[in-house]
Amino acid sequence: MITPPLEEAVDIIKEQQRRGLIHRTPLLRSESLSRSLSGDVYLKLEALQKTGSFKIRGAYYAMYKYIAEGYKRFITASAGNHAQGVAYAAQLHGVEATVVMPSGTPWLKVKKTMDYGAKVILWGESYYEAEKKAMELLSPEVKFLHAYNDPYVIAGQGTIGVEILEDLPDVDYVVVPIGGGGLISGIAYAIKRARPRARIYGVQAKGAPSVYLSLKEGRIITLESVDTIADGIAVKRPGEITMEFIQKYVDDVVLVDDNEIADAIYFLAERSRVLAEGAGAAAVAALLAGRIEERGGRGVAVVSGGNIDATVLVRVLNKVMARQGRIVKLVGEVPDKPGMLAAAAAVLAKYNVNIIDVYHERYDPHQRPNYVELAFVAEIPGNLNIEQVLEELKRKSFNFYVAK
Repeated sequence: MITPPLEEAVDIIKEQQRRGLIHRTPLLRSESLSRSLSGDVYLKLEALQKTGSFKIRGAYYAMYKYIAEGYKRFITASAGNHAQGVAYAAQLHGVEATVVMPSGTPWLKVKKTMDYGAKVILWGESYYEAEKKAMELLSPEVKFLHAYNDPYVIAGQGTIGVEILEDLPDVDYVVVPIGGGGLISGIAYAIKRARPRARIYGVQAKGAPSVYLSLKEGRIITLESVDTIADGIAVKRPGEITMEFIQKYVDDVVLVDDNEIADAIYFLAERSRVLAEGAGAAAVAALLAGRIEERGGRGVAVVSGGNIDATVLVRVLNKVMARQGRIVKLVGEVPDKPGMLAAAAAVLAKYNVNIIDVYHERYDPHQRPNYVELAFVAEIPGNLNIEQVLEELKRKSFNFYVAK
């Protein structure tokens, strides 16, 4: 097994932190998680890191090492956080960086990568096509900087584990999202070396369980496809180097589904005022869903990134509030004559129900000709039983129900 130069990585990253170029991210106690798990649970907030994720740590340190070997030009493939980490690291080092991104990458991610000074090439429909293109562009003077399967990248990410130990020396367990495995490899190596009794848990999305299946099969598994809102950990194949670290230092790997990830994004936004992307919320999702069998003790969930697209965030929050009954769709049949919409809406207003959208259905062939189907999408106050509203509507001769 390759031994990552962790001590040097810590020194290099700390120097950049003193200069204000890389953040020493906070370790914040979560009151809600602590209560639910009957212990002390903390959030390591890499969502507040430069470029919005932990990736700058590994990219900066790996680039530092390869520059010492004589490289001045770097290339990588990425659709998100690694791209921005490499671009920013190159800016800090004063070297050239090229990032090959899939052609369907959201423009905001492309622009942010370009804003850090990298050259962007849009190519292919997936990360793997982009990576193939990047490899074709290699030359003896250009170094490919892998997102996770690199000992220097692993060492850079391991600085997070060192910081956790500095802030919480008696930590009992740490929960970490897993994509290709670079983040958990570095954190697990740093923590297990100093505190062997601490337990390390990895979390993957059910729609991208490459490490989970590789551990079960005892060999590296390549997925045919991935499907999850946690695009930051949607990796088809883990690294050979990272799998060695995971097998040696990680105690267990669990899975969470997209609804559980969405719940965690919502939880972090509402309870901790932290904006997390899908991958960044995965560790918290595992704790909220009870996938990690820990009660009591002192634990840390790594919130690895906060680069969530605004439209995705809106969809996630609306879906979660709908599942919680905080947003409902009320559907009913009302007489098709003036004043009926206002009368039904007045009932909702009486109970402080806020109407978001209103729909009429006039063209259903099964609808009675003198009636119209009316639907309200509405926000429900937290202390209100929706049955009260339905009963009031019924007393007004409006028969509504909550659409599922």
